[in-house]
Amino acid sequence: MTVVGEAPAISAGQRVQAFARLGKVKLFEIWLGPVLAWSLVIGAGLVDVKSGVLCALFFGALATGMWATHAFDDITGFKDGSDVRTYAPERKRSQVKPLVHGHLSVKQAQVFAYTTAAVAIGCVVAFCAVTAFRPWWLFVGGLAVIVFGAQYSAGINFSYRFIAGGETLTGVTLAASVILPYAAALQRVDWVAVVQGVLFGTWLVQVLICSNSADAEDDRQVGRRTVAARTSVQGNKIFVASVFGFTWALAIVAVATGVMTFWAIPALLPAWALQAYVLRNGMRGQWRNRRNYGFQALRLAIAGLVIVNVLT
Repeated sequence: MTVVGEAPAISAGQRVQAFARLGKVKLFEIWLGPVLAWSLVIGAGLVDVKSGVLCALFFGALATGMWATHAFDDITGFKDGSDVRTYAPERKRSQVKPLVHGHLSVKQAQVFAYTTAAVAIGCVVAFCAVTAFRPWWLFVGGLAVIVFGAQYSAGINFSYRFIAGGETLTGVTLAASVILPYAAALQRVDWVAVVQGVLFGTWLVQVLICSNSADAEDDRQVGRRTVAARTSVQGNKIFVASVFGFTWALAIVAVATGVMTFWAIPALLPAWALQAYVLRNGMRGQWRNRRNYGFQALRLAIAGLVIVNVLT
């Protein structure tokens, strides 16, 4: 294992791959909120360069902000020993942690985390500059998404300090990644953007809580205050089922009240089927690798809503 602060001897290409793993660059689904927002803007009849630029800038802010968040999370997990236990090479987990496997030093990870966070803030400033910082709360909201999002397990340490703090932070920040670009482009907030923002954020929470359920024992040992680590097995199952049920109910109510078109239901059915499969296995205690199916369901759900938003 690499000594803290010592730079491991690997090639430049391997180091780039290690940084990509540190930021979890492959998890592009997390950044798709602005894409969903853009489809709503197009559906509202606004197709122009400015709205595209706004959504692209917030996409960049969210992507680099998430890279920073993941890097800070890995640094914390390496230092407190939770990642060392959970992702040690001998455990043969599919997810490779660059710090645990000695591909990066803590110092290199910290430089990456702070650099990507700075880039994210720069994207937020540019995003707001395009709208001449109107309305003013776009700037505050955009900064909050990046600054608070990065403190999932660093700084304020939401996942360590508050029960369900990490889950709540994830849902709120990712919901904002739909609402803020939409508001910037149209200079207003509509219920359809709020509903789809909440759906997007909660879909990511579904993936997170399945992963947390698999890692509950390790999280409990280091004091991480996830719902899975702080409740009984049965209590966690009730919580997980409630989160899944909430997204289904919200979409149905949104359609019933006219906030979303009826076509949203058939568009979401493939995702719902996969989510139901994930939930069924979770209720049987089979959490390991369920998050992969969760991401597949997320892709299906976003694709369905984007098509419906643009065409109806």
